[in-house]
Amino acid sequence: MKYILVLTVIFTGLSCYSQTEEQLADYEYFLNKGGTFLYADKDSAYVYLSKSYKVADESNYLDGKLNTLTYLVQANGYHFDLKKLNQNLRTFEKVLKDEAVDTLTYGAVYQRRFLLEKGQYFYKINNYQTALRYFNELVNDLTRSKSSGDDLMNELNELYSAYSFIAAVYEKSGKYSLSKEYHNKTLSITEAHPEINWSRHILNTRMRLARVYENESDYLSANELLNEVLPVYISQKENPRFKNNILSTYQRLSKNYLLQDSIVKAINTLKESEVYYSENDPFKRSADMLYGDIHIENKEFDKAEAFYQSYLMKTKSYRQDEKHQDVAEAFSKLGRLYVAKNNPQKALEFYQESLMQIAPNFNDNDIKNNPDPKKVLSKLELVKVLKEKLEALQLLYKNNNKIEVLNIAFSTSYDIIKTLDLLKPEFESKVDKQFLISEMYPAFHSMVAIAYDLYEVTKEPRYIDDAFYFFEKSKSVLLLEAARSTQASSYGGVPEEIVDREQQFRANIIHLEKKFFNQKSNMVVFDSLFQLKNKYYNFISDIEQNYPKYYDLKYNADVVSLEETANQLIEDKALLSYFSTSTDLFLITIEKNKKEFFKIPLGSKTQNRITYFYSLLSKININDLPEIYETGYSIYDKILKSPLDGINAKELIIIPDGILNYLPFEALSTSKDNANYLIKEYQISYTNSSTLLREQQNKLRIDENKLLAYAPSFEIASGNVSQNRPDFGSLLYNKDEVNQITKFFNGRAVIGDEASLKSFSENSQKYNMLHFATHAATNDQYPDYSYLAFAPDSKGETSLLYVKDLYGYSINADLVALSACQTGLGKLQNGEGMLSLARGFSYAGAKSLVTTLWKINDQTTSELMQEFYKNLNKSLSKDEALRNAKLTYLTNADDELLTHPYYWSGFMISGDTTPLQKKTPFFWWLLLLGIPVLLVVVRKIKK
Repeated sequence: MKYILVLTVIFTGLSCYSQTEEQLADYEYFLNKGGTFLYADKDSAYVYLSKSYKVADESNYLDGKLNTLTYLVQANGYHFDLKKLNQNLRTFEKVLKDEAVDTLTYGAVYQRRFLLEKGQYFYKINNYQTALRYFNELVNDLTRSKSSGDDLMNELNELYSAYSFIAAVYEKSGKYSLSKEYHNKTLSITEAHPEINWSRHILNTRMRLARVYENESDYLSANELLNEVLPVYISQKENPRFKNNILSTYQRLSKNYLLQDSIVKAINTLKESEVYYSENDPFKRSADMLYGDIHIENKEFDKAEAFYQSYLMKTKSYRQDEKHQDVAEAFSKLGRLYVAKNNPQKALEFYQESLMQIAPNFNDNDIKNNPDPKKVLSKLELVKVLKEKLEALQLLYKNNNKIEVLNIAFSTSYDIIKTLDLLKPEFESKVDKQFLISEMYPAFHSMVAIAYDLYEVTKEPRYIDDAFYFFEKSKSVLLLEAARSTQASSYGGVPEEIVDREQQFRANIIHLEKKFFNQKSNMVVFDSLFQLKNKYYNFISDIEQNYPKYYDLKYNADVVSLEETANQLIEDKALLSYFSTSTDLFLITIEKNKKEFFKIPLGSKTQNRITYFYSLLSKININDLPEIYETGYSIYDKILKSPLDGINAKELIIIPDGILNYLPFEALSTSKDNANYLIKEYQISYTNSSTLLREQQNKLRIDENKLLAYAPSFEIASGNVSQNRPDFGSLLYNKDEVNQITKFFNGRAVIGDEASLKSFSENSQKYNMLHFATHAATNDQYPDYSYLAFAPDSKGETSLLYVKDLYGYSINADLVALSACQTGLGKLQNGEGMLSLARGFSYAGAKSLVTTLWKINDQTTSELMQEFYKNLNKSLSKDEALRNAKLTYLTNADDELLTHPYYWSGFMISGDTTPLQKKTPFFWWLLLLGIPVLLVVVRKIKK
């Protein structure tokens, strides 16, 4: 990526008191001449600019030396001459130490130019942390400035460039949401200063945003932007400074076409760009890599290797035969080639070479060994190479069946996890962290498969424990981090006023994010949000540095072991943890003194059957019942029957994964032709991970059970036409539902217009049980904007509780019941499960949740919930209370249609299912009953 900067030519007001007219004339001649060749002819530019600098240096012309150096470093950077760039930056820094610089009219300009160019240099050599330091120093300097006129224009250009490079650094670091924020920040500068012609800047920003979209695999959006800017760049082809932009855009279009399987378009686009190459053009190097990628797709392996070797040779030369991530990428490309050629042994040699390039002090070509993740140039690059190495090791084992290969792969699996644990705290944004986890999820597929193979070969039970560890490390990472962040705030020694300030930051950020989302990218709002987030990230960074215990608690990456999980299970309970890959379903079953490991083929047929089963359950058709029995049995037979044969317990905790998140296990049938639903034999609850369940179970319980239940009014007759949302129909039974359930506990029913979001915000902390009988909506495209509907506020404005709002809440509730449509449904995310409303409440701290998988029936929901709370009041566990409520409903249903699973099986209980109140022990009942008897006996004795 090349960034074209506005180069300020400084002649007016130069300090030339000690220069002769002849010297000044020579200086200006050579400088002007060098400037004309700046983008067109590197060698000529160097010759004339060097002469200009020599004249200035010999005549002690400080202004002239600094001015010429700005040209030289610009030429070095444009032509990717990193060696000379580094040399000239050293000279630049040395000259700037002259005390007389502060007396120069443009002294501050030179200082800022140096910061910008130095940051660019470190960006080009992939030293992103150092680059950020220089760019942020420049931003701080510019934002303190009070300039006007031409000075302001120059400073705005520099600020724009600094923000652009910060965006590029975050993009290279895999922090794509932060990258987009900084690109949007550059656009906000253009909107705030329309008096300046920003057309070229905006064009460049669109090109850079395209790259972010590419990294997010949104190739259509990326190509839309690239095809928009390319014709404009081509129209300026006579201007040599646009040459790099043209070639960069062509190459990125080619890459995107290839990733969309449009091989013909990819190669034609690349060939079309060749007319713009100059002699010894650095872009020929990246073209070689792209041609190699294209030939691999065409399975033309010899041609691909020739291009990759050329890319490797040119990259080594470009990086002056020093270790570098670009050279590592070249070796990785060759590794992928040999994996494609089914030669994993050769591939592993290249991957080992790649690892040596990433780590300055690692020179071990033995594939058994990997570099220390604390001593590498980039943890992100390391984890990517290790992931590919792991896949090559799997292939090698498939080819030779040698257990030593499995052991190397097993060791590499733990190195990947170690690297990820170190890497995740470096990601400030929740969105970026989630993307990282999703991208690395295939590595966990390999880890689990390797552990299973080792277990099959050795029959050593310890590999079941390892597989379970891999399961847990891959699941609900962000939910677990949220739980531990709350714990860190409480027990990390952080003063209360700092914790309060953090909560204020989060609340203000959420408010502005919603405002920005709802106002369709209002850049004024974005600017405020941008500044606030930067302050927040700095604030959090300070806390982590000043309170190490807080940091350790927050980023504690430990997960519960299989042994700990087994010890936590009470008698008659079993845990079934699933892990889904594209081809297989792995299952670990755990009882108190027993564990088993299963591998179940998961072809498209089974996945389609699960999807079909969901569609049968989520709509009402009496004629579908035979199909429900048959399909439910086929799924049960495939994924559950054999594992259950070895389980004695009748109470199951299920950790679903992948497509299983759509499956209400209770509705599976144990026979093909009748309603032998699994619920009749088993008591079932769900959780995201065993580690998260432990965190929920360890939370302090509230001694007094108090229930807060909401039933907003949506009657059209009231004039409140569904909060301006016509899809919010009237709920005829929600008021009756909350009135009935609050009778079982010390409860409060909030009904009609009183059931507002304001009421919830003010009262949610006072109750340990929260119930919502209302409407809900799922937003698959933007999961953070799924919501629960409340009654309008006093101004009649829509009152919605978004998932995003819940990130700012602290809900220490023992139970949250979301008696609304699809509250357990959302976008399926690798490693996180369903991004649903339920997940939002888990994030906020709820210990257990009752949620729904589809649009539920208002009347039967009311009946089920009344029975559920009646059972809770009898001190039943939450899962038993819900199961008994469903069984009672099925028993009392007086119409076969009402027994359809649509009415009852969509309700799920997840999290900590322990009873809300303890049963009175039997001996206490004996004691209580015995006291009156004892008193009677005593009286008789006295008589």
